[in-house]
Amino acid sequence: MLLAKGNMHDGVSREMLYAASAVTAVGSTLSFVRNRALLPRMLSASLSLEAGARLRVACNDAGGRALSTAEEYAAAGFGDARSIDIVGCDACDRDTHCYAPGTASASMESGVCVCVCGSGGYGEACMPVGAPALPPAVGSAPRVFVREGVTVQSAFVVPAGASEVTLRHVVLDGASPVLYVPWMARDGVRIVVQNVSLQNGAVLYVMGGGGLRGAGLAGSDEGR
Repeated sequence: MLLAKGNMHDGVSREMLYAASAVTAVGSTLSFVRNRALLPRMLSASLSLEAGARLRVACNDAGGRALSTAEEYAAAGFGDARSIDIVGCDACDRDTHCYAPGTASASMESGVCVCVCGSGGYGEACMPVGAPALPPAVGSAPRVFVREGVTVQSAFVVPAGASEVTLRHVVLDGASPVLYVPWMARDGVRIVVQNVSLQNGAVLYVMGGGGLRGAGLAGSDEGR
């Protein structure tokens, strides 16, 4: 499942989510809720939905206007209009607003859809992992963090203040690292995920950053 919720992207050089090659979702739900992008296109990706995969959207703005129809979402980069499920802003659907496997229920409170977590759910969206415990910053950490051509079998921590994180040709083997955006640079973060394979239950989490401006995510090739 991909849940992109409550993000604001004010960059003009790239869309909020960019993939250099085709992205195929199989038997999963891709959910975009209450995101805002300065550009009229929010996504730049060739998106294919297979084997029961769903694309669900609710209350997103692109280029200064609210997206309300499947055709408007298609023009904003969300793919074939016939494959887009639109949920109203006044609806509270746990499959759209929450990480469903960790959510017991969802209800509207003061105009906000609130996710009530079940066993194993944490945080606002009931994700399967809480905010990580981070070590204190030591000295001047490098601004660029790269893992390339390696197999990772344990979690890693991106240094505080990093402005660019790159995972390229990496195998995550049973590890579940967390890229915790508020821990990174405050003047913009670029995250590149290219040809990353997830094996033996591995999960890659990108968390936080609700108040961060200028954050971007780029990916290409495969993610399994």
